[in-house]
Amino acid sequence: MTEAAIPCDLMVEGTVATMDGERRTFTAGAIAIDDGAIVEIGLAQALRARYRPARILGGGDAIVIPGMIDTHTHCSQCFVRSLTANELPMIPRVYVPAQRSLEPLQVATTVRLIAAQMLRAGVTTICDGTLIPGHEEATLEALQAVGIRCSFARGAGDQDFEHASLYRQYNDRSWVKAREGEARKDLMRTEALLSRFPNRGKQRIRAAVTASAVLGYSQAYFELASALARQHGTTLQVHVGRDREEVEFCLAVWGRRPVERLADYGVIDEHLVAVHAVLASGPEIALLTAGRAGLAHSPMECVYNLNAVPDIQRFRLGGSIVGLGCDNQGNDMFATMRSALLIHGAVWGIPRYDPEYLTADDVLAMATCDAARLLKWDDQIGSLEVGKSADLVVLDGAAPHLMARQDLVNDVVRFASRGEVLQTVVGGDVLYDRGEFPTIDLQALRRESAAGALHVRNVVAGRRYKPLR
Repeated sequence: MTEAAIPCDLMVEGTVATMDGERRTFTAGAIAIDDGAIVEIGLAQALRARYRPARILGGGDAIVIPGMIDTHTHCSQCFVRSLTANELPMIPRVYVPAQRSLEPLQVATTVRLIAAQMLRAGVTTICDGTLIPGHEEATLEALQAVGIRCSFARGAGDQDFEHASLYRQYNDRSWVKAREGEARKDLMRTEALLSRFPNRGKQRIRAAVTASAVLGYSQAYFELASALARQHGTTLQVHVGRDREEVEFCLAVWGRRPVERLADYGVIDEHLVAVHAVLASGPEIALLTAGRAGLAHSPMECVYNLNAVPDIQRFRLGGSIVGLGCDNQGNDMFATMRSALLIHGAVWGIPRYDPEYLTADDVLAMATCDAARLLKWDDQIGSLEVGKSADLVVLDGAAPHLMARQDLVNDVVRFASRGEVLQTVVGGDVLYDRGEFPTIDLQALRRESAAGALHVRNVVAGRRYKPLR
């Protein structure tokens, strides 16, 4: 370093996997960061001579990857995860009542808790689908206080429905009835949020649109929501093809499968993010890929909810962008990536004797650069490139199971864990540093989380099929 060296806020050194378009990797590399953005990437020796950083992270043994992106979660369900174990079906019976019971201060605690879990595991961006209007401001304020990045999708249903399932079908039929005028009224709130958190610039919150499912949202809502997403260049996120009850309902009411119903509404385009779509049939997948809709895929949810395992390479090869989501099942992208490898290898790779059905590079892309493209945020995040935001993870490459590396991406996806995360950086700010969270009071979070967990336990204990131990 010379006296004329350029000052910068931060330098991160190590083996750098950029996940850029060329998939460049720098051994003995470094990243120079200033004002929250990446100003140069190259060999550490050259960057040390050119810059004078206020702080240096990493070192010769470190591994540096882009900050990982969780493309689907629900922050305010964070307290209830274990209460759904061995309970199916459980979304309306356990998850939703627990979520609706939370007061704003409890919601803020769930956000800090899920943010701490994510940052500890190298996740720098989450996508939260918020369905309870009373929770919105508490969620946004907590997100801003922590500093984690978030694609914040809002919406509220405007349609009443009744699902006459199984033996009720002897006498009853499923039905829907839209509540007139509510679609336009609610989407005015969404439009105000989109203006407040636009899908551009360096801010850490960007708004999006959600119409959670075809059961609770009318055709008018979907049509207006899709137009709003196109107008603002953001996403319309929809749970679709998620469970058997949904498929049965759609066939009973409309004689159409869920994705076919979205096609009837004219909303399948590059702004649509199909969440889960595990039960999408071949023709439904063709509809989604032809429209260039994306897919938010949560591999752990496939097993925990005993749902199907989608043929995600059929989506990807058809032209759909696929991103990985934790969906509150672990809140750990390393576990999610490894689950994707194992689940898809078992379901698709083994029958075809195809060891490359899903590669480590595919999986890391779905957790980084492809996830950013899915959320329409790849102008700022998803890869380590000059001009992009400094969202990155520093891993301890000296950990025994990351020694003797042969292939960096394979080693990270197959063997790394949150235990090797040393620092998680968002926009140049170190939000996790070797057990410390500069923007989260961990002691207060521990107390508040314990109280919140007890609260939801009391709410749902009598709703579970099995008694709590």
